[in-house]
Amino acid sequence: MKLLHTADWHLGARLGRHDRSEDHQTALRALLAIAGSERPDLIVHAGDLFDAARPPYPALQLGVTALQRLAAIAPTVVVRGNHDSVALFDVLDRMASVASPRRLWFVARPRVLEFPASGGLRAALACVPFIPPGAISDYATGDAARFEGDYADGIRSVNDQVIRVARQSAGPNGFVFHAAHLHVDGARAGASERRFTVGRDHATHTTGLQRALYCAFGHIHKPQRLPGNVSGRYSGSLIPLDFGEVGERKHAVVVEVGNDVQVRKRELPPGRPLVDFEGTLEKLEARLDEWEKRTAEGEAGGYFLKATVKSDDPIPDLAEQVAERAPACVIFNLVNDVRNRRVKPIGGGDDEEDGEPPMDELFAEWRETAATGRATKAPVETVLALFREALGGAGDEGGPDFRVTELSIRAERAMRALRGGADR
Repeated sequence: MKLLHTADWHLGARLGRHDRSEDHQTALRALLAIAGSERPDLIVHAGDLFDAARPPYPALQLGVTALQRLAAIAPTVVVRGNHDSVALFDVLDRMASVASPRRLWFVARPRVLEFPASGGLRAALACVPFIPPGAISDYATGDAARFEGDYADGIRSVNDQVIRVARQSAGPNGFVFHAAHLHVDGARAGASERRFTVGRDHATHTTGLQRALYCAFGHIHKPQRLPGNVSGRYSGSLIPLDFGEVGERKHAVVVEVGNDVQVRKRELPPGRPLVDFEGTLEKLEARLDEWEKRTAEGEAGGYFLKATVKSDDPIPDLAEQVAERAPACVIFNLVNDVRNRRVKPIGGGDDEEDGEPPMDELFAEWRETAATGRATKAPVETVLALFREALGGAGDEGGPDFRVTELSIRAERAMRALRGGADR
C-alpha cells in the first residue's frame, strides 16, 4: 500500500503585505504532479490547510480545488490544524459527504477512517486533529471531571483510543496509519513557528505510536523524522512561509508498505525564493545581478528580498536604486545601517535653521494641511492670535483667561437681576 503525506499548506498566508498565492500555486501544481506519478492508495494532509480560521475566498477556492484534484487520484483525508476552523471543517466535510463514492474527508475531531486496500485487506487511519490544552480533558476520558494529568497525558490517552479502534478496524493483517497535528517533544521547531503552540505546554510524546505502520504529522514546519523509534515524519510546510524558513527544502512524503516500510521524500518547488542579505551595497548589487540572471533563465519567477545594507554614510534613494537594478525583486524589508550617522545635540544651539519651527507656525501649518471640521472654518488670524495668547501664558498662573472672567461677571449680574425680578 502507498500513502502520500503532506501538511501545513497555510493557504492565504502573506509575507508582510505581499500575497503568496502565486507561490502556493507553484508548489500545489508540483504536488499534484507527484500524486499523479506515484498513484498512492491514500493521501493524508496533516493539518493547517489554511492560515486563518476565516480564510479569504481565493485561498478557500484554491484549497478546495487542489483537494478535489487530489481526491480524484486517491481518497484524501485532511486533519484539522490549529489554524483551521472546526466550524469550517464541519461544513466542508458535510459537503464532501454527498459524493458517491466518497473521496474526501475533513476531520475536525479524533476519529478513525477505514479504506479498502489491495488483496482484500483493509486500511485504517487513526486521526488526531489539533486539540487545545483547555479541551484535552473532554477527549481524554469522556468525562472531564475524572481526567487527571497534563496535556501530554491527555494526548497519549486519545492516541491509545484511536489506534486501538484502528487496529480492530483493520484486522490482524490490515494497515494501520496515524495522522495528527501535534508538537512532539524533541522535534526541532523552525524559526517561524509560534512558540505558544510548540512550547512545553503543548508538547506530547510518541509513546504507543509504534503500533502504527507510519505516523503522518503536521504542525512543525521544518521537515524531519519524528523523535524516538517511531516510523513517521513531519512533512513540513508546503512553501517557506517567512524568512525563518530560509534555506529549508520542502517536500511531500511517499510511504510504501510491503514487507517493510519505505519512506521517500519528493522535493517541492519553493515558489519565489526568500533572499536574506546583510552587507555592503556593492555586495548587494552583485547578489541582485545573480538573482536577476536566475530569474531570466527561468529558475525563479522573481524573489523576495530582506536586506540590511551597511555603509559609512546614508545611501540616498536606496529603495529606488534596488528597484531599478532588480525589476524581478519584491522588497520585503530594506534597511540602511549607517555607521557615521549625524547626531543632533539635545539642548538647542544658536543656529535656528537646524532647530524646530516656532509652535505657532506648526499650528498654522496643521490648520492648512491636516485640520478638519469646524476648526478650519474659524478666521485664521483670530484663531492664531488666541493660540499665541494661550501659548504665551502656558504654565503661568497669571496667564490669559480668554475673557472667561468677564463673561462670568456678566452672567452673575444677569442671574441677580432675574432673581430680583422674581422676588417682586
